Amino acid sequence: MLRFIIRRIVRGLIAIIAFQTFLFFLIQALPYDFTTFLVLEPASRRLAQSQLGLDLPLWEQYFRWLNDFFHFDLGKSFIAWPTPVSALLLARAPRTLILFLTAAILSYFWGIWLGKQIAWRRGGWFEFGITLTGVASYTSFAPFLGFLLMNIFAYQLRWLPYQRMIDHNYWYYIPVSLDWVLGRMVITLLILIGCGYSLRRITDKIYITSLRVFARLVSWVILLGAAALAWQQIGYLRQALDVLEHLILPLGAVIMLSFGETMLLMRTTMLENIEDEYVLTARAKGLPDHIIRDRHVARNAFLPVLTRLLLNLPLVLTGSFAIELVFQWQAMGELIFLGIDYHDIPLLMGILSLVGVLTLIGHVVMDILHVYLDPRLRYAGSHI
Repeated sequence: MLRFIIRRIVRGLIAIIAFQTFLFFLIQALPYDFTTFLVLEPASRRLAQSQLGLDLPLWEQYFRWLNDFFHFDLGKSFIAWPTPVSALLLARAPRTLILFLTAAILSYFWGIWLGKQIAWRRGGWFEFGITLTGVASYTSFAPFLGFLLMNIFAYQLRWLPYQRMIDHNYWYYIPVSLDWVLGRMVITLLILIGCGYSLRRITDKIYITSLRVFARLVSWVILLGAAALAWQQIGYLRQALDVLEHLILPLGAVIMLSFGETMLLMRTTMLENIEDEYVLTARAKGLPDHIIRDRHVARNAFLPVLTRLLLNLPLVLTGSFAIELVFQWQAMGELIFLGIDYHDIPLLMGILSLVGVLTLIGHVVMDILHVYLDPRLRYAGSHI
């Protein structure tokens, strides 16, 4: 197993070098550079190119970038010179995480739950309607879906605020920054997820469906109440609610774009397992339907869904970039489009390298989990 993990990591490093090479020369293929946007005389432009390292031979720029990358140095942004790219990414990370992480988790659990339901209740209008909704949302064009939600819920119904991250009326004379509040909100979200998962495991032991659902609802009410009380104690509950109010529309757009595939894949893998002999044996033993569905069929159908989740996380991240632009959510999506507009090579390379590294990590973790969770692959994996 250890040899298998080492081989996967070595292959991953080779893949990273290949990805960095392709990415670097693809961006360099553009017929202009950052100094094109500066109103400078020819001599001043050459000086700017020299300071930015754009006058160096292409091969030297490439090896400099690759060396800095493996030393965790993403360079300095041209449009925010001399701010390091890593500082820009860290400053915007809480803004993207609160959207991306929440959407990824909610779409995953929602897709799993809906996939189980429509597989267990085959036929009828419920399956048809949910499947049609999932396919329509999953295949939607991200900016169009964002503008559609904005038009319906913000312009027409006026239920929710549209665009931007906050209402500045609630942020005057506040001694902390928006990023400070967002960072604490991400921590709160992670704590709620951990507590919610633990409570779900505990309530799984309740066999009566109505009582189990009631216990879970009460648990979540208590958890959310405790979180609100904690924010009230530190004095920034209104600011956190303001962010959440502005978060609903972009969050809903990202969830709709990503939950459909998880739901459909869960439905397909559940249907493949429902007719197996172990399901008939479980029914013969008199086990309740929710136990058979959740602890037997869904557990065996889980591995392909988990695999797809790990592979799709970077795609959800890049999809959230487009949604950020539509809703003027000033996060990493704004940075990448600024980098494209002004040909900020270090900024573009930094953000796209982050997406590439996340994709690679997803592949490596997926391979290791496959070998760890599937005993049939554990022996074969040592020989790969």
